[in-house]
Amino acid sequence: MEVLNSRLPTGGFETFYHHCGAADANPVILLHGSGPGANAISNWVHALPFLGERYRAIAPDIAGFGESQHHQPPIGAAAWIEEWTAQIIALMDGLGIAKAHLVGNSMGGGVSLQLLRRHPQRFERVVLMGAVGAPFTATPGLQRGWGYYRIGTEEELAYLVSKFLHNPGVLGADVDAIAKQRFGLVMQERIRSQFERMFSGDAQVHVDAFVVPEHELRAMPHPTLLTHGREDFFIPTSTSQYVAERMPNAQLHMFHHCGHWIQIEQRQAFNQLVLDFLDGRFG
Repeated sequence: MEVLNSRLPTGGFETFYHHCGAADANPVILLHGSGPGANAISNWVHALPFLGERYRAIAPDIAGFGESQHHQPPIGAAAWIEEWTAQIIALMDGLGIAKAHLVGNSMGGGVSLQLLRRHPQRFERVVLMGAVGAPFTATPGLQRGWGYYRIGTEEELAYLVSKFLHNPGVLGADVDAIAKQRFGLVMQERIRSQFERMFSGDAQVHVDAFVVPEHELRAMPHPTLLTHGREDFFIPTSTSQYVAERMPNAQLHMFHHCGHWIQIEQRQAFNQLVLDFLDGRFG
């Protein structure tokens, strides 16, 4: 399945997005995570063409990442959350999408929950992967990830990339190649300045900005599949358990021997699980 790239005006900037699948198929929007140098294709290189066989799969670079550069970047995750949720709704409106499924990884999972708070009628089934949005103490891994530019070396980036996986050997030498390729991106001033404005200062402040109040989680009726790698270095498994226990139509699948990048480390099992869930075979 060929993956195409396009751009669309979304407020005060253009959103760069990848897409594949039939234009009249049911849409699914995939939202990536927040590591330094992250973008849509790095997260969804395997899932996007797989889901595109059945769905209209759309994976945008979230504002401030990749090629979706914000012209007036705010400071702090709380302010960026407002930009991110508005961006996704503007993208849907621009593409003529009234309602879509959501798949959100890590920060993208947190954005997904914020979208459900603000625009519940625009979304159907939801998949969350190691998502922020529940209360937790910022882990050392997350502090290093969001505070990457305090060190800002290629070695530190290679360390973080390796920690996305429980078994870095899954990618073999690609770990170093990914770090080298990402380092070229993260040292671009436009990328660096926006990332630093998102996650400046105390990581805990930004974790807390994503938290959805418990009573709102209990009021979200969307069929939801939470997935989490048992050996996740960045986001504790307790976050997915917390959300699964409160959303009325949620269930949790824990991947063993798996880190934060479930969609990479357990790509075949993850893709099939998501497809079965979106097709309504369970949940």
